[in-house]
Amino acid sequence: MFKQRVITALLLAPLALAAVFFLPLSGFAVFISVAFLLGAWEWSGFCGLANKAMRWVYVALTAVLFALLYWQLPVVPRFPIESNILLSSMLLLGVAWWLCAVALVLSFPRSQRLWAKRDWLKALMGWLTLIPAWVAVLFIRSTDYTASSFTGAWLIFCLLALVWAADIGGYIVGKPFGKHKLLPKVSPGKTVEGMLGGVALVAIVVTVVAALQDWPAQTGIWYSAALLLTVLSVFGDLTESMFKRVAGKKDSGAFLPGHGGILDRIDSLTATAPLFALFIAIFGGFY
Repeated sequence: MFKQRVITALLLAPLALAAVFFLPLSGFAVFISVAFLLGAWEWSGFCGLANKAMRWVYVALTAVLFALLYWQLPVVPRFPIESNILLSSMLLLGVAWWLCAVALVLSFPRSQRLWAKRDWLKALMGWLTLIPAWVAVLFIRSTDYTASSFTGAWLIFCLLALVWAADIGGYIVGKPFGKHKLLPKVSPGKTVEGMLGGVALVAIVVTVVAALQDWPAQTGIWYSAALLLTVLSVFGDLTESMFKRVAGKKDSGAFLPGHGGILDRIDSLTATAPLFALFIAIFGGFY
């Protein structure tokens, strides 16, 4: 299993980074749409949609929502984003949903009484998870695109590096040293030590980047934002674990050998992308 996991990661990581850096905006939109639609297929399995036809309907409706948003959103956003009500609303909606998701996770299993037997509500939660994140990733990639086609790519790379560092730090510390369960009723494998390991590795990454940039004035903001995003990435993982637990699933799917499903790989990204995008809009210095 570990060998299969490593091989899949070695194949996927370069493919994802090549798409981020070298695809045009339209091609990148197609690339992430495919990934997120596969995630929608997996989420439909959380909703009690045993009938494949109904699951395809859910995916099709998600695709229609993506297409409508792509049609309405600007190809290259102008700052400040408050001037684009749709874009700013989607990002704020994503952040608001994840605040609710954190509350649901912290109060689990009591919170499942609100949604576990309501398939329509779980379907809506899937859209709240996927759609604002999809918008956020497109927004980040298109940032300052007219000046440089790589600005947004590097920003996405920074977000991915943060998510990966939190995951890797959590694994290398939590696996051998994890003794105190974080939220065992949600995910028995998550430990407090693992989360702190993720925070520590992210802090190291931010320190290295800040040092290479000669400690810019916004370094304090970087540390604060990185801490919030790291904690949120953990809750992205925990939220998916909560839905999998209620659905009786170990993995969200089987698209990625050794890794489970697409959602198992992008759960932290869906949680952090809307807030990261808002940080760019507020502190990015592009307006």
